[in-house]
Amino acid sequence: MRFLRFMMGFSIGLALGWALAILLVPQSGREVRRRLQERWMRTLEEARSAAEETRRQAYIRLAELKASESRE
Repeated sequence: MRFLRFMMGFSIGLALGWALAILLVPQSGREVRRRLQERWMRTLEEARSAAEETRRQAYIRLAELKASESRE
């Protein structure tokens, strides 16, 4: 559930940031596209890292639950 909320917020923020960048940046189209692509790649990598960390924590929690269940 938290990851879903994160992804929804991420998507909305990305769309708003993209629109503002296109409308307000006084640079050439090529430069804007290059900078947006760089930003997109960084954001995508951050999202992948966040997803991997969430997955890792879920596996750890699952292992803890299984271990506590087997002790009972």
